[in-house]
Amino acid sequence: MRALFLLFLAALPLLAQSGEEILARVDRLRHPWPIFTVELTVKIPRAAQRWKVSARANGDARLDGLSDKEKGRSVLLLGDEMWLLLPGTKRPVKVTPQQRLMGSAAGGDVARTRFREDYSVQAVAEEPLDDRACWRLELAAKRPALSARQVILWVAKEGSLPLKAEFRLASGRLARTARFGPPVQTHGQPVLSRMEIEEAGGAAVELAFGNWIRGGVAPGAFELPGIDR
Repeated sequence: MRALFLLFLAALPLLAQSGEEILARVDRLRHPWPIFTVELTVKIPRAAQRWKVSARANGDARLDGLSDKEKGRSVLLLGDEMWLLLPGTKRPVKVTPQQRLMGSAAGGDVARTRFREDYSVQAVAEEPLDDRACWRLELAAKRPALSARQVILWVAKEGSLPLKAEFRLASGRLARTARFGPPVQTHGQPVLSRMEIEEAGGAAVELAFGNWIRGGVAPGAFELPGIDR
């Protein structure tokens, strides 16, 4: 019995490492290179927005409006802070990453989701989803700024593809569910094609990704005008 217990303890670091590796592969679908741009279409019934997302290695992101109503409007996500740059204003407006951009899509959802950076792996188990063999990962938030304190993530064993994520509050109540579309190839790299975010109340929004470009981020893109940080 003691030998079995010691064997179990020895396997725990390997299990955690395996969970970290799974998260790293999942994150590469959304962040395929340290610096990149991607065009994002945010869709709800009878309405859509288009944005250009610029990202850098530390997770900072910038959104610039491409559709008619959003042109001239930008969003900066710097660490755990989010700022709006609006036409006709000289100083950015600070908001929370939970600020809605459209429908149930918050700025943090649209600009970035980096599971490995934001969450630690608490448990890994085998659990099928939609008749597909999956890993089920239980994740806990690393920082107080994250509104979703717990995440349950299903990742298909074949290809390490994310299928579904449940984001839960500190109380355990379900806040929203994300479902991930199949990857596509761009520049020899698999990337995420789309994802759907649904609130517990049923409101849903679709995020479609396209025109991925490695690099392409303008110098000074992440500077806040008129703000000392």
